[in-house]
Amino acid sequence: MGADIILLIAAILEPDDIENLAEVAKSLGLNVLLEVHNLEELQRSVIPELDAIGVNNRNLGDFSVDIQTSFNLVDEIPDDFLKISESAISNPQTINELRTAGFDGFLIGESFMKTSNPGHAMRDFVSHLFSV
Repeated sequence: MGADIILLIAAILEPDDIENLAEVAKSLGLNVLLEVHNLEELQRSVIPELDAIGVNNRNLGDFSVDIQTSFNLVDEIPDDFLKISESAISNPQTINELRTAGFDGFLIGESFMKTSNPGHAMRDFVSHLFSV
């Protein structure tokens, strides 16, 4: 179907499930992104088959967001993996701060989708990266 990566969410998977699904994904030629929300999920879920670890800054219990979650976990993620910060990113300055902290990539969606023209909002956002 053209997919490059699969998202595994630690909050809803047991460690054995993560390992089994990651092995299947690898056998299909897919990369594996593990999404975590806190240190406990991270510590119980890291396996060599992962390619990237994403820190979701959204609390799944109440849907609040706190970018500090990424800053708290970045140094806990082994350097063997790409580090991705997810959610609560609506300002190019935040990207620069997260890059400085050690993140390699970013998942941004809601802030663009709340606008009447998501494509324009994304282009405008990207044009301000590294200039703030």
